[in-house]
Amino acid sequence: MSFQTAEAEAYDYIIDLVYERCRIRLHDGKHQLIKARLGKRMRHHGFETLGDYCEFLRHSADEAEITHVVDALTTNFTNFLREQDHFKFMVEVGLPSLLAGGLKRFRIWSAACASGEEPYSIGFYLWEHHNPLAGWDWSVLATDISTKALDRARQAIYAGDKLEAIPSDWHRKYFQRGQGSWEGHYRVKPQVAERILFRQLNLLSPYAFRDTFEIIFCRNVMIYFDRATQQQLVSQLSEHLAPRGYLITGHSESLTGISTLLRCLRPSIYQKL
Repeated sequence: MSFQTAEAEAYDYIIDLVYERCRIRLHDGKHQLIKARLGKRMRHHGFETLGDYCEFLRHSADEAEITHVVDALTTNFTNFLREQDHFKFMVEVGLPSLLAGGLKRFRIWSAACASGEEPYSIGFYLWEHHNPLAGWDWSVLATDISTKALDRARQAIYAGDKLEAIPSDWHRKYFQRGQGSWEGHYRVKPQVAERILFRQLNLLSPYAFRDTFEIIFCRNVMIYFDRATQQQLVSQLSEHLAPRGYLITGHSESLTGISTLLRCLRPSIYQKL
């Protein structure tokens, strides 16, 4: 077998492995990304070629090593208040339409939370409009397939440039400024952080919980999936929406062509029938 053939087979193996585990299809143009992101794991185990590392994954690696591969190759880009109109819809339209009759308890799910900016953004908006000190009882479930991203999210510590979209008065209200070696970093205050539960979850596996949620954020995830996988995901998420609950997707995502029990209120915002 030539070197080129062995290398091509190694890339195909990694692409198939990631697709099997999380249904993300890394196309051929991602070869350099694969090699760069797996380089640390290869060096850790002393492998010089991707082919040797793949042989290790096939025959000797434990589940923790496979998790490292998935962590390295799944995209975790996010920012505070990204696609901010969704948070405004949540507090101005979505929740008021669901919390009739004095109901003050509800749950939100950030289904692909990456390093935590989305669920913390949800928390900031909820504190502004549904302050627990006024009797509101809410919590946010934040899940992601990447254990590495979840570790960062649980720390709740961010470099100052990450806070550029945050209003200046929210800096003081919701963040603690780092001192000494943490100068230039900020930690989300416990009043918000303690209401967010982070859990590792593959969105395409059966969900162990039976909870329903008034609003589910699943944004900028489906763009990485084929249509059959999108259908499976939307069906599973819909089962965990409360009656008349809302599913919010990314602005670049559409459920057109997917069979759902949801109606489109506006682009990227869907309500359970």
